[in-house]
Amino acid sequence: MIMYNMLMDKNKGAFLRGFTIIEVMLFLALSGVLLAGILGGLGGNIARQRYNDAVQDIANMMRDQYSFVSDTQIAQRNKEDSYCYGLVQSDVSNDDAKSYFRSLNSSSADNKIAYRGRTNCVIYGAVVSITEKYIETTELIGRDYKTIVKQREGTDNPVRSDLSDIEILKDVVSANNVALHCNLDDSEDCYVRSADNSRTQYTKWGTRLLDPEGEPIRKTLMIIRSPRDGSIRTYVWNDGIKGGLTGLEYVRYEELNAMNDGKGQKFNVGHPLDSYGINRHLTDANFKIQALDICVDSGDSQTYSNARRLIKIKKAGMGQSAVELMNLDAEREISEGGVDYSSDATLGVAECQ
Repeated sequence: MIMYNMLMDKNKGAFLRGFTIIEVMLFLALSGVLLAGILGGLGGNIARQRYNDAVQDIANMMRDQYSFVSDTQIAQRNKEDSYCYGLVQSDVSNDDAKSYFRSLNSSSADNKIAYRGRTNCVIYGAVVSITEKYIETTELIGRDYKTIVKQREGTDNPVRSDLSDIEILKDVVSANNVALHCNLDDSEDCYVRSADNSRTQYTKWGTRLLDPEGEPIRKTLMIIRSPRDGSIRTYVWNDGIKGGLTGLEYVRYEELNAMNDGKGQKFNVGHPLDSYGINRHLTDANFKIQALDICVDSGDSQTYSNARRLIKIKKAGMGQSAVELMNLDAEREISEGGVDYSSDATLGVAECQ
């Protein structure tokens, strides 16, 4: 018993001994380093995922436009009448908009005006305004090309067979992405709005849309179904649609449609009807058939900066395959059974700088 007590007293210090200050500090330091590495990696992964999601949203919106143009149907009431009711064009002079609408509405019930401006119109495609911080889309509508060709056969003014798509859209079918909306009640005014409700996709998580040289992008993309042969083509204009009373400011259709409690810009005598639309810019000099490269920059992200992913838009693509999303290292994503697209000349060779 005496021996046991002596051993207990002798080893008591061992039982009560703890960590030294140096050991505690070393443990905390190592734990901090490990935690910083884990959190840093986690933060980087979150930033990368947000960036990739932002890029995917832009690519998907562009793919949706090609799918829309490929699948769109004719929106009309009476195909025999070549007039596209409500289309903002020279059919309506600056002082007789109401008279014009009444004359259209005076026929049978089948020909009555659709106040949204799409009666008897053909949807020819989509107009896409691309800027650094947002993409805005509107529909391109016009009269029925085949009906006009038939009506002008045997006259002194037949539709020429050598016209380009742009000339047909501008001068034959009077295509535009804005329309005049009138209520036949004398107490109501006429308003200019987009041909259909516009859609705006803003960039997310501080990302920016740039051209391949690294400059903020400003392009107008017109994806059309050719009035002549129905093929899908991509036209690019290296500028944005300007309009309004001064013709100097870029048009925001979201803002245009929101004016006057959602009715649009009030139509006034002496105000050019198509001042907000694309028709006045439709020339072969402006719009070229070509591919388009969009660089999505990570922008304001603090944890995942200097990333630029390339979105390539083909000049003759059909459906969603017209838009191709490239990897960060500019290597092509093979998504169709390992097919090599490296010889596809429609894609171009530009990369993001």
